Amino acid sequence: MRRSDNPADAPPPSVAGMRARRNVVRHAVGSFARLVEELAANNDIASAPGLLQQVDPRAKVVGLIGLIVVVTLLHNIATLAIAYTACIALAAASRIPARRFARAWLAIPLFSAAVVLPAALNIVTPGHPLLTLWRFEAGHVPATLDVTDNGLYVAARFILRTAVCVTLALLLTATTHSNRLFRGLRALGVPMLFVTLLSMMERYLVVFVRAAEEIHLAKISRSITVGNTRQEQAWVASGMGALFRRTQSLGNDVHLAMVSRGYTGEVYLLDEPQWRVTDWAFLLVIAGTVIVLVVIG
Repeated sequence: MRRSDNPADAPPPSVAGMRARRNVVRHAVGSFARLVEELAANNDIASAPGLLQQVDPRAKVVGLIGLIVVVTLLHNIATLAIAYTACIALAAASRIPARRFARAWLAIPLFSAAVVLPAALNIVTPGHPLLTLWRFEAGHVPATLDVTDNGLYVAARFILRTAVCVTLALLLTATTHSNRLFRGLRALGVPMLFVTLLSMMERYLVVFVRAAEEIHLAKISRSITVGNTRQEQAWVASGMGALFRRTQSLGNDVHLAMVSRGYTGEVYLLDEPQWRVTDWAFLLVIAGTVIVLVVIG
């Protein structure tokens, strides 16, 4: 049973490829499980005794979404850096674990850099060349493909702006229970159909994830050998179709059951939130922050 160091005892390439493909399926199952854990962690964070957790959902929606709109209009990197620092301080005051934002903070620079990479080149943003990537043949205009200082400034500004906006959105969703957030959206005039779709999606997302996880586990438990690429693609397509049929049937049954029990689409709470002095103070602080950012920027 011990692992052999003899090359003759190594598994053939087909077996190695099969293990690699099975690892991909197991990785997908693990991703589903982590998603469920994150959804459960959101409720724990929203129940923590933090700063934003004590603010009325309507005030948070108005204040944080207003900040997102203002941040999209800022063009100064220093101002965006100040706003980003304020977001991190707000997350710490709300007792949000750093690992909750770690994935977003790592994904934002990579995704934003891939989107804004052409803007850093001299063919899009002229400026002083900092790094030459390619030299063209004689007579070509431009003669070189360079990364410019103005291009790097534009790219850094885009990445920082995206990071601030995503962090503000995460602060809003992580510190507010879903039913209170939907109630706050309805109180501010968001259409009922939009709120209903959001609430149904949030409520049954875990059910859909569990269904997809069961399909993957069934595939692993019943697979002795792995087929070729075309067969695997056919299985993935059939799994997607089965999941769609299951979710469509469940959605219709749930909606009919809700309508038969008097559901009209409105969100009601047992303890309706009331505006307090702290909520007005929060909005005043947000308004002051907006003025400072606009003046500096």
